[in-house]
Amino acid sequence: MKNKIYIIGNIPSTIDHNCEAKFYKTQLQLLQMGYYVINPIERLLDKNILSEDAKRKNLQDLMMSDAVFIMPCVPLGIGQKNIEIKLAYDFNLTVVLGVLDLSPDNTDVNKKSRSKKIKSF
Repeated sequence: MKNKIYIIGNIPSTIDHNCEAKFYKTQLQLLQMGYYVINPIERLLDKNILSEDAKRKNLQDLMMSDAVFIMPCVPLGIGQKNIEIKLAYDFNLTVVLGVLDLSPDNTDVNKKSRSKKIKSF
């Protein structure tokens, strides 16, 4: 069975094309690595689901995941509050801090880690 990985990234109140593209590119590269990927943007963009319900269901998906991939746009400094990151640690999920190479002309997946506690790709 594939490991489930949930993508954590900054999502503005109005999701623009750049934000959507960033999440989908990350999803594609994680899929190519063999993960079952949970992309919260998909549910948030679904016009048939209320925003509040989409957020609740996304948090449920996060709690049922094996790991989270924290995108580099997420601030990790002291005093930063992110409910998804808190839940990931509370549920003892594998936390992957990294950067995937999202340049359109490079199909190789390159990762630079920002933390000691990461799962290797």
